[in-house]
Amino acid sequence: MDVSAFPPVQQRLMDFIRRKFETPQDQYNVKKLIGDASARQYFRLTRQDDVSYILAAYPEPFRLESFTYKQVYDLFNLVGLPTAEVLDIDPDLAIVLQEDLGDESLQGRLRGASAEEHRRWLAPAIDLLIRIQTEGSRLCPGAIEAATLAFDEQKLAWELAFFRRYYGDYRRLPLTEQPELIDESIRLARELAAYPRFLCHRDYHIRNLMVKGERIYIIDFQDARQGPASYDLVSLLKDSIQLAADEVSWFIDYYLERSCALGSPALLDKEVFQRQFDLMCVQRLLKALGTYGYQITQRGNFIYEQYVPGSLQRALDALRAVPEFPRIRAIVTSEVERLGAREPR
Repeated sequence: MDVSAFPPVQQRLMDFIRRKFETPQDQYNVKKLIGDASARQYFRLTRQDDVSYILAAYPEPFRLESFTYKQVYDLFNLVGLPTAEVLDIDPDLAIVLQEDLGDESLQGRLRGASAEEHRRWLAPAIDLLIRIQTEGSRLCPGAIEAATLAFDEQKLAWELAFFRRYYGDYRRLPLTEQPELIDESIRLARELAAYPRFLCHRDYHIRNLMVKGERIYIIDFQDARQGPASYDLVSLLKDSIQLAADEVSWFIDYYLERSCALGSPALLDKEVFQRQFDLMCVQRLLKALGTYGYQITQRGNFIYEQYVPGSLQRALDALRAVPEFPRIRAIVTSEVERLGAREPR
């Protein structure tokens, strides 16, 4: 289909609402929400009786049988993971109607929180993560994208090249022209790709965990794929939160203890897992910095600038444990010094 001929999102929304609810226009309100870094757009539909829903509008029509959001949603439901209920899908209009989980993410709940509160919320989030790795991996249908896509060497190296290009563009640094940096990126990707793979959410950070009624719900899981056991744990503990080193160590121990108790096939020796965790921190945070650079330079989304200093600092913390990457460390160290200190909790 010629996407340029696809009806505007407002028209598609109104067509969907009229078909689904048969409600007069003066008896509901539609408000656009701040979206994520994708091409999707999100809206809240509130009826006159104060019942509300979330409408996710995709940029083009899709086939339901290959719609990755529905594939992973069905898998997560099978595993018993808490997600927003999908109430209706219109592939032709590219609209998904979902349960409204409200506006409070785990990031908001943990802002300014104590170490005790961190444990109260992050420990159950780790339990859900382990269920994705164990039951999710076991029950994942072999034909869906979550089973066939993987963080292999090519993908991990591509993400590091993405960092070099777009973070370099953002900061006006010639990162794509540095052979030593490229060589270290390839070696980092190769080592991570050699670890056993399990089902990963792919963006399991505290902005993608919602809190409703004191319960955690998982969102934004459509990009699930196979990857190292540490991938989602790194996202949770490093992407969008600044935890003290002893807290991170406590959560790693908690993950290993719970994995052992459940007989998880993802369980590794603690020293081996710590090595994988540190490497994954570097790769994941550099890729995130590339995404922030892309959003700022290509889409004008300057809201992502607030995440840059903290991501740099956490990347530097991890690089101190893996001295084999001196060029990456030198660049990150320089950027930390130029851009300043840690982001606030």
